[in-house]
Amino acid sequence: MQGSYPSRLIETVPQVADIVSFRFERPEAYRFQAGQWFVLTFAGPDPARPYEHHFSHSNAPSDPRLEFTTRLRGSEFKNALSVLPIGSHVHVEGPYGSFVMPPDVERAAFLAGGIGITCVRSILRWVAHLRAPAAGSVREGEEPPLALRDIALFFANRSEDVIPFALELEELTASLPGLRVAQVLSQPGEGWRGYRGHLDQTILAAELPDPGSWHYFVSGPPSFDQAMLEVLVGWGIEAPRIKLERFEGY
Repeated sequence: MQGSYPSRLIETVPQVADIVSFRFERPEAYRFQAGQWFVLTFAGPDPARPYEHHFSHSNAPSDPRLEFTTRLRGSEFKNALSVLPIGSHVHVEGPYGSFVMPPDVERAAFLAGGIGITCVRSILRWVAHLRAPAAGSVREGEEPPLALRDIALFFANRSEDVIPFALELEELTASLPGLRVAQVLSQPGEGWRGYRGHLDQTILAAELPDPGSWHYFVSGPPSFDQAMLEVLVGWGIEAPRIKLERFEGY
């Protein structure tokens, strides 16, 4: 159920380049599904004009904190966020969004561009939690994707040094049965052994047997979403098997 909740900033965690994770106290009543987003509000210099922005959850519903991960690129909002003191009071409104895993999907292919990995990470962490031997009970409104058995992540970035959560993705690949990750870099170094260039149908076809049996989850900047949508439609993927999450204003 959607609502507005008070919270506090408890930690900031630098990732790579200009990407930073922000962690907040999780209100007891706040519930969300992996892949959803929320609105963050905090006070600005003008009391009548608070800062406000939407962010995808970059952690799982099973995690004890709320977290989002974003690029700090010099906008007025991002500048204010970057100097927000630990302990600052904020409001969290949500959750919103339908970029979640339907319970009947057996094969999921995630196509993520840059910071679009955040909501995908939320889903992968949730699946890993559910499959762990010590997984706890599922809260109301957080139904697990129990049918999921095959997961492919295609992750497009510019170069090796700007890949968010690179180490965690390696760990998830080793620990989560059925998951494989294909990194695609447009400007890789000479020693890069993964895919080069831009994510396209050729790369998808090399990794996905029987493409019509997969559901596709596309998450990235608008230009990335549009390019991937054209690739999938041109490949003959039916619209009901494609879900988009647009990362605008990041």
